[in-house]
Amino acid sequence: MKHLYTTLLAVCVSLSISAQTPLTEAVDFTVTDLDGNEHILSEYLDAGKYVCIDFFAYWCGPCAAHAPYFTEIYNTYGCNGGDVIFMSMEYEGSWDQTHDFEVANAGDNPAPAISGAEGGGLAVHGDYNIAAYPTFILIDPEWNIVEQDIWPMNVEILDDVLQSYGLEQMACTSSIEDVATVSIEAWPNPAHDALQVEAKPGTHLTLLDLLGREVIATQALHNRTVMDLTAVPEGSYLLRAHSSAATETRKVIVRH
Repeated sequence: MKHLYTTLLAVCVSLSISAQTPLTEAVDFTVTDLDGNEHILSEYLDAGKYVCIDFFAYWCGPCAAHAPYFTEIYNTYGCNGGDVIFMSMEYEGSWDQTHDFEVANAGDNPAPAISGAEGGGLAVHGDYNIAAYPTFILIDPEWNIVEQDIWPMNVEILDDVLQSYGLEQMACTSSIEDVATVSIEAWPNPAHDALQVEAKPGTHLTLLDLLGREVIATQALHNRTVMDLTAVPEGSYLLRAHSSAATETRKVIVRH
């Protein structure tokens, strides 16, 4: 961490006029999302696409609150199959921290997300001089940053902004490819003093808080594993199941 969390959180929630990029012309970048797909800004712009970016940090509360709005607009405008490309650009988190943020907050079928530490997001944040989070920008095909800070932001506001540039809603046309997954079930949810986890023996099971800190780690020795939650504070957590083939994550609520 380059800064104290208190300082970062203050910047995150301030949401003042500094919560924007000072640039008016886009800077090219190449990043890799959580699924291993490469995104090159110049290729999108040269193809006549607009690009809408959600600059966020995995530890930022307002970022978590606004993530579902961005997901809804991404799906409303064709899941990157139309005239506007959406991507979520994390600041400094690892692949796991960014992935866990998306699972906990972004909802179903979110836009491609890029981790700060491993996907190239940190460099993009630096190039665009992002001062606070979340910051939403829109780049047109001529490399102009036509919206330096779409704020306040919700589904209706972002929809109005996109329509003002002639961008049209459309159904998602991209097919969802089959990906390797880990078969996992967890109950009850909310859980109280224990969490029952059904997973293949040998699966690594980890309970994480929403900052990615490990709370419980174990390995499934039988088809059903019991996690003792008696010492786990109430709140939201992520249950990660990892095998040699894939990783699966579930959101878990603990209530005593």
